Amino acid sequence: MKVAVYEGVRSIRFEDRPKPQAGAGEVVVQVKYCGICGTDIHAYMHEGILFPETVPGHETVGIIEEIGSGVEGFNIGDRVAVGAPGSCPEQCYYCRTGRPNLCVNGFGRTLGIGPGTQGAFAEYVLAKYPNRQLVRIPDNVRLEDAVLFDIFSTAYHGYRRSNFKAGNNVIVIGAGAIGLSVIQILKLSGAKNIVALDKSESKRRLAIEHGADLALDPGAEPKLKDNIKKLFNGLGADIVYECAGNPATVGIAVDLCRAGGEVILIGTNPEPLATINEIQIGLFELDLKGSFAYDDNELGTVLDFMSKGFIKTDGMVNKMLKLEEVKTALEELSETTEPVRYVISF
Repeated sequence: MKVAVYEGVRSIRFEDRPKPQAGAGEVVVQVKYCGICGTDIHAYMHEGILFPETVPGHETVGIIEEIGSGVEGFNIGDRVAVGAPGSCPEQCYYCRTGRPNLCVNGFGRTLGIGPGTQGAFAEYVLAKYPNRQLVRIPDNVRLEDAVLFDIFSTAYHGYRRSNFKAGNNVIVIGAGAIGLSVIQILKLSGAKNIVALDKSESKRRLAIEHGADLALDPGAEPKLKDNIKKLFNGLGADIVYECAGNPATVGIAVDLCRAGGEVILIGTNPEPLATINEIQIGLFELDLKGSFAYDDNELGTVLDFMSKGFIKTDGMVNKMLKLEEVKTALEELSETTEPVRYVISF
């Protein structure tokens, strides 16, 4: 089978590898679609995110082709999303206490992210923990929509990390894939006013189409803070969801949140935060919370939302491409923030 292997910064090679075989307790999934995640792009651009010899790709949907002995609850032909490995068999502290997204073993075992793993920039993947890793896709959900499960699940986890209540005034910074997903979830949950911030005109337009009440370019608003306060009872937002993953936008998020409000950091960036200070957090008693990934229950909920038509994917996939085009795609995506999502189709 064909695979794309990460060699280092801006270096991808293609090679043929044997198709994986399902051992006891394992399942082979034929990959149908794999999204190119922001993590894949950052890893392509920067050293130290992925280990060399890793086959990237963790936004995976496909069809079960082979089932090893001892696996129950799945059938050949089942359509599945391949998530993180879920609660570890060692039952680490975080898995025992109901936070498997923080599992100490999870990163290393996540296909396409863990050191030397073989993710879905390939024709097949091997799920070693199927009962905690595979989630069935409802029959009425198209696979090309289901491939967005990762971004919606990440957004849903970030939403659940907040203390959102119906009627809250909220801001979403960054109208990329995760930001658009957060906007839909907030709309569905009864937000009073949703303001999206993004420098891209096309993404601001998508934000409105996906449920935002107002979309602004923060760089083109010289009195952004004053105008936001006027919109939100002279106070600021109850909750700001930072989805851009940029130190500058974290500073904007803190600045636009009301005293006693929350800032939820869903976006990721390895750069240090020099845009906020302790006085902003302490004096105004802001709750600053991180949010990482999701668990299998949240993934299942998102697929159920798709099945019931609660969330939509229109306009969120910009390009379908073949595996041999992935290096070109990564180069394109490293030079622009305009696209929402590229997806590899097999």
